[in-house]
Amino acid sequence: MAGFTHTIDVSRDFSRVPGGRFARLGPHSGEEFRRRVLTPALQRARLQGGKVVVKLDGAVGYPVSFLEEAFGGLVRADGFQLEELKAMLVLEAKAQRFQVRRDLAWSYINAAAGQA
Repeated sequence: MAGFTHTIDVSRDFSRVPGGRFARLGPHSGEEFRRRVLTPALQRARLQGGKVVVKLDGAVGYPVSFLEEAFGGLVRADGFQLEELKAMLVLEAKAQRFQVRRDLAWSYINAAAGQA
């Protein structure tokens, strides 16, 4: 594979207890994760032709508001295109409960891109 692969383990690199949608509403928000961790990694992947792997396992859980803001916000707020996210973003989940959250995150990306 060309470029690099950057791995983000949410529970290790951000928080074991992800919060709600917006930073102003409390710690470890989807907005904070997107702005501070995910978007910079994806911008680097875009420039260098790499991939970003986000490991979802290990967190206590994910509020749907966190997932919508973190992942849907990539399209809505940060201007990423659906096709480029499909090419460079990998959401990894081993446990079934996290696979459900992975699928939900992709549904928010698709919805933000008008592909719901």
